[in-house]
Amino acid sequence: MTTLALTPPASTGRRWLVALAALAVFILVDTIGLIPFRAVAGDWTGLPRTAALAVVGYGLNLVLPLALAAVLFGPRAAPGALGLNGSILTGLAVGVAGTAVMLAGFALTAPYTPPDDAFNVLMRRALLPGIAEEILYRALLFGFLFRFARWGFLPAALVGAAFFGAAHLYQGDTPTAALEAFVMTGLGAVVFAWLYAEWRFNIWVPIAFHVLMNGMWELFTFDEAAFSSATANALRLAVIVVSVVITVAAARRRGGRVVRGKAWLWGGPAA
Repeated sequence: MTTLALTPPASTGRRWLVALAALAVFILVDTIGLIPFRAVAGDWTGLPRTAALAVVGYGLNLVLPLALAAVLFGPRAAPGALGLNGSILTGLAVGVAGTAVMLAGFALTAPYTPPDDAFNVLMRRALLPGIAEEILYRALLFGFLFRFARWGFLPAALVGAAFFGAAHLYQGDTPTAALEAFVMTGLGAVVFAWLYAEWRFNIWVPIAFHVLMNGMWELFTFDEAAFSSATANALRLAVIVVSVVITVAAARRRGGRVVRGKAWLWGGPAA
């Protein structure tokens, strides 16, 4: 395939090719990604299990999207196509500011109970999945559909939200709790996609939110059915409100939002 510039392809056929290629790579990684890790790591514990998860478990989340981006846009442009060339410091600053309300809420309502093996637990349940899932779900699936295949924001984001919500159904131990998990994580996927777009496709912004929020769940004990907790859901919604306020204010200083007008429904980013 001829290398494309880091802009949406002009023809409808090429845009559909980008969309189908992104969907195919996403489904492949989402389906088989952790199988090699489970086969290799077995009952490993501690740092060896963490290292195996980073390299074997989540390696495909980075390698295959980068390979696809290299084919479509050229090797030098591949990191930019996945938003990896954005500012890590900006991502961290926005993430800390946006999730501070959740940290404050947890500190006031739940005991601080860090796990015994805090480093490995936070690596395996916060840092590594936060990075890997955002690259796969936001940078590849949503990003390629919205940014390059020129789907509208809502169609592209809702496809990712459906997959993301389904991947978290296990977090509910009853049908009602599973549905709440699906809705809340699906909503989070839409918000993370919006943050990714509005921060000019800087994947480190949603990564920071994802990692920090996951980490808080590991450091505080809320209850056995966290997704049924009105307080927990209220804190999630508070994070959304704060992140929207911060992002809209920043967009005004940059000259306007990316997702506006027809870009909500079709035609790709407006800026």
